[in-house]
Amino acid sequence: MADEPRGSGDRLVRLLKLVADGPRRFTLRDIAARACLPPSSTHRLLQVLVRSGLVERGTGQTYRPGRELHRMASHLVSRFDLTRSARPFLEQLVADWQETSVLCAYSPTARQAIIADVVLTPHPLRFAVEPGLEISLPWGSMGRAVLAFLPGSEIEAILRDSKAGPLTGKPRSSRLELESELARIRVDRASCYYDPQIDIAGIAAPVFGADGDILGCIGVTMPSKRYRLHEEDELLAAVRSAAEQLTEQAIISHS
Repeated sequence: MADEPRGSGDRLVRLLKLVADGPRRFTLRDIAARACLPPSSTHRLLQVLVRSGLVERGTGQTYRPGRELHRMASHLVSRFDLTRSARPFLEQLVADWQETSVLCAYSPTARQAIIADVVLTPHPLRFAVEPGLEISLPWGSMGRAVLAFLPGSEIEAILRDSKAGPLTGKPRSSRLELESELARIRVDRASCYYDPQIDIAGIAAPVFGADGDILGCIGVTMPSKRYRLHEEDELLAAVRSAAEQLTEQAIISHS
């Protein structure tokens, strides 16, 4: 398989991710099966993690995430928790505009935006948007709000692998059209999307980290029929303001 870890470093990273995402206690056999690795190889990698304090021995033949792993995670969260920090802005957008608000976090490894948090509209007619959903970057307001601010090499790699829309199956916009749209997004610091054929519309704005790298975006999404009922400029300004305030918090937390 293309995503199988090849070297010892890749395998160690894979194992550490499984430790962080898995149950509080696990056996060698359990995690070896989840990692798709031989038990002997898994045991050697676990010993590296045990020596570093990232994994600890539990009772019997079990292991558990180590206190050093918890310390590192707590330290990162205390510096800046994107999801927790964004929540008040998402709730305010829904209160003001009555439309579903979404926080997306960019995953450089997957080269996709991942929905990190959602506050749903009170309207009974709404989209099923759930945390963990992956968003392909060349389509929609949220995807393009992230794509526009990636380095050129990453944009090239993403476009090479993106041929058809995930919702419609239609080919993506021509290279010229997409480059023009991304340039406009960089100027406006916001992305708008409206497609009455599949009845979806939205506005999103980028969120940046202290080093200027793109962290993700904040957006609102709704059926296209309701989009025209809103004052587009005012809604765009509200979304952009939320993203800018979240960016400011990210910068302050690292200063």
